[in-house]
Amino acid sequence: MKTKLKSFFRLLLLLIVLSCIKESHAADLVVRNFKSLPSDQTAINRETMKKDQNGNTAALVKIYTPINPSDLYFDNGVMGIVARENKPGQIWLYIPARSQKIQISTSGQSPTPHYFEEPIESGSTYSMELMFEGKDISIVANVNKAPIFVDGDSVGISPVNTYLSFGDHSIKAQLGYMLYDGNIIVSKDGPSRFEIKMENENDKYSPVSVYVPNEAEIWFDGKRVAIGEWHTRLKEGSYFVELRKRNCEPYIESFNVKIGQPSEIKAKAPIPFKGYLSVEVTPALGTNIFHADTLVAKNRLNRQLNIGDYTYTFKRKGYITTTKTFSVRNNEETLDTVRLERVQYIKKNSLYAGLGITYNSIPGININIGGTYQNISAELGYTLGIGRSGKVYWFQSSSDLFVGATDYSIDELTGKIGYQFSFIQRIGLTPQVGYLGQRLRGGSHGNGAMCHNVTIGAKCIFKPWSHVGIFLTPEFAVPVSVNPLYNDIASHANLSKGGLFITAGLAFSF
Repeated sequence: MKTKLKSFFRLLLLLIVLSCIKESHAADLVVRNFKSLPSDQTAINRETMKKDQNGNTAALVKIYTPINPSDLYFDNGVMGIVARENKPGQIWLYIPARSQKIQISTSGQSPTPHYFEEPIESGSTYSMELMFEGKDISIVANVNKAPIFVDGDSVGISPVNTYLSFGDHSIKAQLGYMLYDGNIIVSKDGPSRFEIKMENENDKYSPVSVYVPNEAEIWFDGKRVAIGEWHTRLKEGSYFVELRKRNCEPYIESFNVKIGQPSEIKAKAPIPFKGYLSVEVTPALGTNIFHADTLVAKNRLNRQLNIGDYTYTFKRKGYITTTKTFSVRNNEETLDTVRLERVQYIKKNSLYAGLGITYNSIPGININIGGTYQNISAELGYTLGIGRSGKVYWFQSSSDLFVGATDYSIDELTGKIGYQFSFIQRIGLTPQVGYLGQRLRGGSHGNGAMCHNVTIGAKCIFKPWSHVGIFLTPEFAVPVSVNPLYNDIASHANLSKGGLFITAGLAFSF
């Protein structure tokens, strides 16, 4: 029996609410606060004024209303409406002077006439409020000076008086953690004063902490609220956060909040988008592949990776180290090939300096400098003779009187050009032609005498290291111009005029 009575009262309450709602929709329109605006020049401003059918300046009525302007219709009888403009929250209605009333209606309702309380004058501006029928009410909260909102609009602070149309209205009052959020019903015979009780919402919240690795973004209720970790307070209930990170699949973490129990959520990081990288290496055997300084593969690279750019270094003994960057895209396979080039010990373009020993009839210390450009070689050299010839005896030509004995050394100056060939990785051969100048050094007789030669030969170099090599240069010199004194001394001291020269030593290239 009690259950049936409860059901009956619930049904009765529902019918009352529906009746009020119906009354709200069927309520009459009401005009409030119609007044003249003497200082408002809108009606006569050149940009906003309108003329009626007789060429006179129309009056302007600014109608302020919460009703959707597209649902309102106006009629002025035989005098007619001059113009109408819908503005945000208001309507500008231009009417002829001496208009006595306007008819106002909404969809599905009979027109409501409004008679003007004062004569309508040409070029004057008026204002009025248009709303559904209601009454003035007072809203009083148990917390003084709490802001009051009716149907989402601010109406002031408690206690507040306001005009509300008949029907159901949402009321919200909030000050700090004190809150009221509910509904009231305004009716003709109902109360004109509503007392609302605000409650401390702080007791309904619990602390919540969300942690996510990798500096992921935390999104809550459609907004980004933090990166990495988020601390807040929430009411009891079920919630979720969305975890986002660039180039990652978003991840949803759900959690429950209970009153009086702190919640700590350790969420998973968003999963990065992945792709595939496959790199063939030529030659493959013996190649080490590094990412930064870490060895990650040998001979071939085949990995699943998070999307992004990756740089790898390929190293193989005897080959030039190669570094290359690859782009990995979401759910795609990146294919590529890296071809390693042998280290070029014999370089087409280089500068070098050499130090060695030259052997001919008298040995000497050789220094040379030179360079190659596109394998074309040019070289200058100087050899300081360190050996001495046999004694040469000198007599006066007139009396055949002995005047002394002298031994000699030979200094050499060379200039050569040639073309370099590299048959294998570490050995180069450069055929050369050039000039060799032999100069006597010693005593007062014949010092500085010269023998000029043309040379032909070849420079062979072996480079165990990239910048250091061992060279051997055999060449043959043919005299083309010999000083007579040089010729005479050479025949007595067993010194060479041209002939076979062999130089060996170290070369340093740059």
